[in-house]
Parts: sequence; C-alpha cells; structure tokens
Amino acid sequence: MDIFGNTDPKLMPGHFFWSAIHLKHDSAIPADISKQNFSVCPRHWYLDADFKCATCHQEFTWTAGEQKAWFEEYHFWIDAFPVHCRKCRAVTRHLQRLRKEYDSTVAAAKTGGRLDQKRRMVDILRELKINLGSLPEGMNETMELLQRQIANISELNSEGTSS
Repeated sequence: MDIFGNTDPKLMPGHFFWSAIHLKHDSAIPADISKQNFSVCPRHWYLDADFKCATCHQEFTWTAGEQKAWFEEYHFWIDAFPVHCRKCRAVTRHLQRLRKEYDSTVAAAKTGGRLDQKRRMVDILRELKINLGSLPEGMNETMELLQRQIANISELNSEGTSS
C-alpha cells in the first residue's frame, strides 16, 4: 500500500510541485523523512522539476539534490518551493547585503565619516537605484547630501595641495 508516494515518486501528492511546468520522475532520489519539517505529509522523493522564475520569467530546474539540501539540511517546510531562479535569488541576496551595509553605515557617513565611507554609500545607493528602478525620497536626499560632502572634501583637498 502506497502512502503519500512512499513506494513510487509518480504517486507523490501534487501539491509538492503545484506550480511546476514539468517533473522528471527518472531523476528521483529517496528522501530521509526523519530530517524533514512536515505536519502531515512527508516528501518521500526528490525529483528534478522545472519552474518559471517570477522575476526574469526564464525556466529553471530545481534539482533533486537542491531539494534534499532545502529539506534535510536547511529544514525548510516540506511544501516550500522556489519562485525565483538561482541567478535572481543571488541578485536579491546581494541587494539585501547592500541594504544592510547601507543601514549600518549611513548615519556615520553622513555625520562625519571618512571620504571612502561616503563614496561607498553613494556607490551602494547607485547600485540599489539601478537594480530597483528607484529609491525612497529619503535615500535620494542622502545620496545628494553625501555627493555634496564628497565634492566639498575634494575641493578642500585640492585647495590644500595647490597652496
């Protein structure tokens, strides 16, 4: 008797891959359900599944090996699935790191700070703006302030060297 597809990957409940474009049952690898987070229905198999990225709209394959890592090592809930391809997830993580760096450094850069710190904040804001399309008004104002401060420091430095 098969329970939740424990004997055959083709008998697994469909909700595990509800938005998949297609499944590759021949890639199935058995799961260790003792390492999974689930409430009712464990995932007995991992198999390659093709999805469409919500950001770039390209097809990508979520491999059986990636699923094993998600559910047995990282302990995602068993009915989770990716909505973004690897490249788009990497871009999102990069932008999140930039935003954290900005948040942790901007106050010091605005109220004193070193020239290189101010330039770094401007570079972060430019990259965020390029990738996000726009910035909140406060961040635009901060970028303008930092650019004025950089120009003033550069002007003072050039006057000091020309004397």
